[in-house]
Amino acid sequence: MWPKEDIPDNASLFMRIHKRFILAGDVGPHAFRDHARGMSVDWDKYSTPQETRNRARIASDNAVISLVAGAVRAIEPLVVEHAPIQDNSFEEGGNPLKPNRAHSEVIGEKTTEVRVKLSRTWRWQLRLGEQ
Repeated sequence: MWPKEDIPDNASLFMRIHKRFILAGDVGPHAFRDHARGMSVDWDKYSTPQETRNRARIASDNAVISLVAGAVRAIEPLVVEHAPIQDNSFEEGGNPLKPNRAHSEVIGEKTTEVRVKLSRTWRWQLRLGEQ
């Protein structure tokens, strides 16, 4: 079992972006949304951009961006929490989840203003089609 750890402000958070959220080569505010408890990201201490992409159902349909944890925390009311997915974990619908030590959550309401601020803080790690 992996313990929850404190993510430092200078850490990078990798996030998959499905191709439907990439318009004219850019990621807009609409891509920053919650899935269940929060917005799912991977901590760079335990993942690479490629590993983050490979966790998608169809990896080639996804790009990967990075956000700096401290920049995310600077946006009210967002909180960044390490939330590793342990062995024998299940999603709300009962489907099994693959273990992921890097898994983290950006928790807090994603209002339009918050999404716009997030859309100004990211950097490309892997664009669509990049290996």
